[in-house]
Amino acid sequence: MKLILNGGGIGKQVASARQLLNRIIDNSKKILYIPFAWPDSSYSGCLEFMTDELKDVEKAGIDMVRTPEELLEKNFNDYACLYIGGGNTFKLLDLLKKSGNYGKIKEYLENDGIVYGGSAGAIIFGKDLDSCITDDENKVGLEDSTGFNMINGYSLLCHFGSRDPKRTEITANYLKELSKIKPVYAIPEEDSIYVHDGIVEFIGYNPYYEFNNGVEEEKRCFVCKIATKEEKLKQLEYDKSVNPGEEENWDKWIEEFKKYPEGHRITYFGILNGEVITEASAGIKKDTFQNTDGLIDDSTAYLFAFRTKEEYQEQGYLSPLFKYMIDDLRKRGIKKVTIGVEPTELKNKAIYDHYGFTEHIKDAKETYPDGTIIDVEYYGKAL
Repeated sequence: MKLILNGGGIGKQVASARQLLNRIIDNSKKILYIPFAWPDSSYSGCLEFMTDELKDVEKAGIDMVRTPEELLEKNFNDYACLYIGGGNTFKLLDLLKKSGNYGKIKEYLENDGIVYGGSAGAIIFGKDLDSCITDDENKVGLEDSTGFNMINGYSLLCHFGSRDPKRTEITANYLKELSKIKPVYAIPEEDSIYVHDGIVEFIGYNPYYEFNNGVEEEKRCFVCKIATKEEKLKQLEYDKSVNPGEEENWDKWIEEFKKYPEGHRITYFGILNGEVITEASAGIKKDTFQNTDGLIDDSTAYLFAFRTKEEYQEQGYLSPLFKYMIDDLRKRGIKKVTIGVEPTELKNKAIYDHYGFTEHIKDAKETYPDGTIIDVEYYGKAL
């Protein structure tokens, strides 16, 4: 069984979940789309929307069913996966149970099937739909609201924190009371749950919440931290072992890093499920670099290294790390941050723009501690 349960986001919000889906499905098959939760039972526009939403997932196409009877006739094994969309959760579960498709989907999952559920399509795989009654109305009169119960006995709520603050507060208080009877996970639109091989894994960079025994606890699967020098050296040695050809002179860079005095360089790690997937390094003393056109003094930090592992790029992970870094540097009394970027590596310029970095100098030169001279463009931001 492989089950991806998304918090209800779309587009770039859930790029990481679609990338995961792309990795685990048979890309030579079509995806079977089930839109039954959608309020308009004509499902007008649903296929067009889903075609655009899944344009970056390799597949043979998308088939959409319009009736439970049509779904009952399908051989699920002919498809790469089932994709169950959002809308009204009670309507969705009612149609699946009355038609016999509930048991068919459960059997499919128990026999190594793959299902992607978004919003309502995710909530039905929790223990019970009573977790979503502050969001959804039971207009169909569904009496048996028990779900598939495939998240270790937890019920599920999506879109948590995406409503106005008052509604979020009302929902949180309700879930605290409900959790005295049964536990609940509440996830934001950007996060997903991946259930596989008996493991319940959280994917995303925003916090999610566990409600249990009347207590609400914030949790994260993506965390930012300041790395110690030893942790950074360990990461460099690991990078060298898995990507020996990525840098021509790993040993040289590792030795140069060892020479940095304490307090001259800060490394920020973005960690997903225990793995360092993105990082940024800032020099905060004027003698960290040479020949930077007088841009560096003891009130200016210089961001001279940042990266995100290839498989996690363009999924939004660098942005929260940037925010964490800026907040930390501001607390340290830094007045300005300057970024030196090689002209061929401007793909992250949208991040600079988002955080207020403005172009400062073009066609400049920068000298690394090992004597290497490179062309750079500088972007600065006052804190």
